[in-house]
Amino acid sequence: MKATRMMVLTAALLVAACGGDSDGGTGPGNGGTPGFSADVTGDLQTSFGGNAGYGVVDEEGGKVFAVEMSEDDQTGGGVIQLYRVGGAVPAPGTYQLTDAIDGNPQDGDWLAMAYDTDQGSLTAIFAARSGTVTITSVKNGVAKGTFNFSAEGGLLSDPETTLTVTVKGSFHAQDMTGGAALKVPARVRR
Repeated sequence: MKATRMMVLTAALLVAACGGDSDGGTGPGNGGTPGFSADVTGDLQTSFGGNAGYGVVDEEGGKVFAVEMSEDDQTGGGVIQLYRVGGAVPAPGTYQLTDAIDGNPQDGDWLAMAYDTDQGSLTAIFAARSGTVTITSVKNGVAKGTFNFSAEGGLLSDPETTLTVTVKGSFHAQDMTGGAALKVPARVRR
């Protein structure tokens, strides 16, 4: 499956970020408590929530603004990452996602990925083909917003079967800039 093969190396960087870096917040992502909530529909269906952080990651590949949301499950769980290429913190607004499989992201473009893990092992990868990210505010160390995207990918146990899902939710993320908590795949960075 094209989507899975293209993202396996990218996802390997993420697996280390799937646990242990949270602040313990388990809020719904749209109120005063840090966290996120998400619903997945389509070929796979689930609802989950957990911890959310945001920040500007500056490594050898360049700068990326990222919102990272991870399920607070000791055995693994889902992870959603929203990326904005370039180091600028976005202004409030609604942004279209660039196709994370066939697109050619440039400065200012947004991408989204969703992953699932079990016991520290990657089990599924999905890359957004289209959708939106809405930033409602970024101030006082908190980023708030919503996301809604259609993604393609699949289970690593069945790499020849392409699955399509829609991921929709909201976040209330804490600033993690400069921290090791955010892991952004080098493929996203310029």
